[in-house]
Amino acid sequence: MTVIAEAETWPEAVQKVMECRPDVALMDLRMPGMSAIDGVAILHKECAGVGIVLLSAFDADEEVYGAIRAGAQGFMLKDCTRDELRECIRSVQEGKTWLARGPAAKLAARVHTPELTQRQIQILTLVTEGKTNKEVGALLNVTEGTVKVHVNHIFGKLGVGSRTAAITRALQRGIVLLSKTASARGPALEESYHATNPISPAVVSPRNITKEVRTSQVKSELNPKN
Repeated sequence: MTVIAEAETWPEAVQKVMECRPDVALMDLRMPGMSAIDGVAILHKECAGVGIVLLSAFDADEEVYGAIRAGAQGFMLKDCTRDELRECIRSVQEGKTWLARGPAAKLAARVHTPELTQRQIQILTLVTEGKTNKEVGALLNVTEGTVKVHVNHIFGKLGVGSRTAAITRALQRGIVLLSKTASARGPALEESYHATNPISPAVVSPRNITKEVRTSQVKSELNPKN
């Protein structure tokens, strides 16, 4: 395997992939700049022949589900072994879909889970930020009673019975991202979600390519000697 380029943000990664046209693009799901779903969708449309593998410290089912729907062929957790990562990359390069066991189970369960509407996600995000029903109603220009109805529907779809449980489930599933709520929820929550050290995103090719941009950290993670 040969690393031919590296990026730090989704817009930069998309540009590098479009320029280099690698066999496989290995991406950190939560890179800044745009959502992973948007980034994957662009690459799937503009670089249909490039396999896309996403890495994440968390297997939030909403993110796995959205990324696969957008066109990603692989999803691995960052605590995977080098052999597992190598096998995933090679499988995707061969046109197969590869999911780690945990995310695969979550994806299967997610397919049968009711979808939240965009309005419900908007309300859930505000609730996660600590807003009351009255405050949510004022921000969205709807009545407090309307917000309460939406909240009850959210409880039903998430299978919970309280606001605290709904917030917890939303964060676990990736419906609401921590970046939007960490400041309101405090540093302890942020630490629990970011305890795993990230792997640098990279554009890689399982075949030998003359044009190379090598980085020691990524080379170490992917072990491209094989």
